[in-house]
Amino acid sequence: MKDEKDYTSILQDAFQKGYDYLARWRACAPTVFAAVMDAIGYENDDLATEVWKATVGLTGGTGNMAIGTCGALAGAAAAISLSFGYTKHDIEKDVVKMLKLNAAVAELGEKMMQKYRGISCQDVQFHHWGKAYRFTNQNALLEFVSMSPGKPATPECQQVTGDLAKWTVENIIEHNPEFINLKK
Repeated sequence: MKDEKDYTSILQDAFQKGYDYLARWRACAPTVFAAVMDAIGYENDDLATEVWKATVGLTGGTGNMAIGTCGALAGAAAAISLSFGYTKHDIEKDVVKMLKLNAAVAELGEKMMQKYRGISCQDVQFHHWGKAYRFTNQNALLEFVSMSPGKPATPECQQVTGDLAKWTVENIIEHNPEFINLKK
């Protein structure tokens, strides 16, 4: 980063994209992944576009079952993983690289647990509403959707995707600053 102003601007951009994109796609994993990639200069990158496709099924605690890792964290993990750039060969040759990458992802998980009392979709839902919704159940999904009438997403979930996008960019700046692709 050139200076503190650039750093702050990138983090604000990541948060805002993470907040806004959820309303576009209603899917937390691809939202966070795209918000991070777009904020750090990969908006039109072919590889980032292909990885985005792979994050869609990680939404809603994996496949909307709500029992897995929050999709926002899954999308963040995909972005962090991509920033490390390790190949299959890199990991086969030196498994410590995978451990280093996973430690970076775990840092984000710890931050999420502190703010949202967990990393599963259900944990985040309990934090916000005192109960959880399994989105594969039509009645539960309808009840959840009714909490944001006239809006495509709940502000609570948008806050989560905004936070995770911002924290992920911070993480990438800390661990892989050379991955930042902003041309100024």
